[in-house]
Amino acid sequence: MAQARNLPWVVLGLGSNVLVKDSGFPGLVIRLGKGLDRFEMKGATAIVGAGMPTPILARRTAEAGFVGVERFVGIPGAVGGGIYMNAGCHGAEFSEVVTEITVMDAKGKIKQIGRKQISFKYRASNLGPVIVLEAKLVLGEESPAKLKELQSRLFRWRKAGTPYDQPCCGSVFKNPSLTRTAGMLIDEAGMKGHQVGSAQVSTMHANYFVNQGTATAADVQKLMEQVRKTVQKKTGVELEPEVRVIG
Repeated sequence: MAQARNLPWVVLGLGSNVLVKDSGFPGLVIRLGKGLDRFEMKGATAIVGAGMPTPILARRTAEAGFVGVERFVGIPGAVGGGIYMNAGCHGAEFSEVVTEITVMDAKGKIKQIGRKQISFKYRASNLGPVIVLEAKLVLGEESPAKLKELQSRLFRWRKAGTPYDQPCCGSVFKNPSLTRTAGMLIDEAGMKGHQVGSAQVSTMHANYFVNQGTATAADVQKLMEQVRKTVQKKTGVELEPEVRVIG
């Protein structure tokens, strides 16, 4: 339909790490969810649909006694987007477990891509204009009780250290390094709590920008730009956005 009408298109899973402009998106939005949320274990290989929420993948594999994606319990997006942007948290990322993905290209052709053909970087890949449909993930074996305890600990950390229950779009900027994270640099620059309209740099974790009630996308973009310029001026580090702006 998009091809026939010469429409731009964009794919959304659960919409995390995404900021849609106030004017919207002038094209076709393809929502991946039910119907593309397959989950099957074949030995230690997980076959996972792109529409499956990543926290559910983390919990189901952990309950079955498989290790490799248990730390992803804190990633609020769907598997397809997570693979496309090489999402990760708590020291783990999708590139470490992906062995093959099934994608659809812009012309509607479906093909399999092996891990060796994919170039993953920090929060990025070389996949280009394709839709991730499914993935094979290679996992190891571990005690379900041990994995459950780890996930409980990670959830407690997330609850105590991030505004997980407030409206936000996830991590706003990429971490320049493990020792100097975006949150640390924003805090160091004195921007924690800084506000534009109803968009605020979270007082809990400076790399999360929260909506205090009536924030617009324009407010968030203006806040991002003010934070980026201030951090560069005060620390010499230029932050790169992790959030993807659509529209």
